[in-house]
Order: sequence, then structure tokens, then C-alpha cells
Amino acid sequence: MPSNKNRFTTTIKKDTGHKEDPLTFIIPVAGMGHRMKSYGPKCLLSANSKESILDKSIHNIHRAYPDAEIIVVVGFEADKVIRILPDNIRIVENQSYNSTNVVESLRLAINNTVSNRAVIVYGDLIFNLATISGIADNGSSVVVDSKNRFKNEEVGVTVVEDHVTSFAYGLETKWSHIVYMAGKEFSCFKSLCTDRRRNKMYPFELFNTMISKGCSFRAIEPKGMTVREIDSLKDL
Repeated sequence: MPSNKNRFTTTIKKDTGHKEDPLTFIIPVAGMGHRMKSYGPKCLLSANSKESILDKSIHNIHRAYPDAEIIVVVGFEADKVIRILPDNIRIVENQSYNSTNVVESLRLAINNTVSNRAVIVYGDLIFNLATISGIADNGSSVVVDSKNRFKNEEVGVTVVEDHVTSFAYGLETKWSHIVYMAGKEFSCFKSLCTDRRRNKMYPFELFNTMISKGCSFRAIEPKGMTVREIDSLKDL
């Protein structure tokens, strides 16, 4: 049986010696991935000959931000995921993963960190170091794709003067399922996540609500970035 390392009860301590809040990365992997359910958690599929998708994500995050806190939100076949995680990863379990969407996983993660800034990285992404390096340097931002790295049916964004003005289906430039939030944007997202009336909404719908409330997201497409979403086995 796997140990309960960092599961539910990890002590949260804030290092008051830092001039700014520690950076938290949240990786939600609780969902079943209905098209690949029989293969187990999608995040455990091989990204390459040595690493799973989740291993590669954690490795790149640690390389880019060695001091960052990483929270992995588990759900479907949670013990299989927990078994492979390093001891320095914090684990939160979404026990209602079968009846909720990713917003509930994000709510649980945000409620389990003292940080006031976080990067959300979806757990079915394979990305390189360039994709996330420097993401936290210049305020709240969304990683976008204008080079057809994502499928046409994915959520897109409108961009005006380097800022995202809306999220919607059918747009040519895509949201790459990576977002950094700090300050006003983090506080607003946390408030919306904890509003039970919104727990059936998707993150991009909450982002639209945030923009309508005056929040701001820079659109960034890092030089040298490679990223792809694993939706089915043919994507590997």
C-alpha cells in the first residue's frame, strides 16, 4: 500500500523570510479521461522512454522553479498516482471527481496553499522547459498557441494589445491550458472557485467572469515553447 505522504494533512508553513509569496504549481489529474479510462490515469501514460506525462511535468517545473511548491490533485485511481509521486509533492484528493469538474479540484488545491500566486498546469500536457520558464515574471498571464499545437475544438482566446479579452470555442488562437495568477487575479479566481453556484462551470468560464470584473491576463507564447495535449493514445 502506498504511504499517505503529504496526503490531506501536510502542515502548511509560510516562510516569512521571503519578500514575496512562494510560487505554487497546481496540477489537476483527478479526472477519468473517458476516452482512455481503461488505460488508467492519463497522467501516468509514457511521455518518453523514461518518464510519464506527470513525471515530465514535475521535472520541468522543478528545473524552472526549484523552490516552488507543487500540488497534485488526484481522484480517479488516486493510489496509482500517489505511488509514483516524489515525497516533496503535496497531494490533495478530490473524492468527488466523478461528479465534479476541474474547478472543484482547483478549489481544493487553492484551499490547501498559503500562497497568493499560482500556476495551473493541466495534467494531460506534455511541455518543455521553455513553456513555463519566466511565466511568473510579469504578472498574471495565459500561455497561448497561435501555431496549431492544439486541436481546433479546444478553447481559444481573443488577444488585444497582448492581453486576453475573452475565452471561447471557435477562436484560432488557443489557450494552452497553462495560466499564472497573482494578486487581484488570484484572489478573484479563489473567490469564484469557492462559490458553490459556480462549481459546474469550467475554468475558462471563470476567466471570462474575471475579465468582466476588471482582471487582466497577458497573452504569452514563449519562444521555443513546445506543448501538446494528450487526448487519446494517438497523441503520444
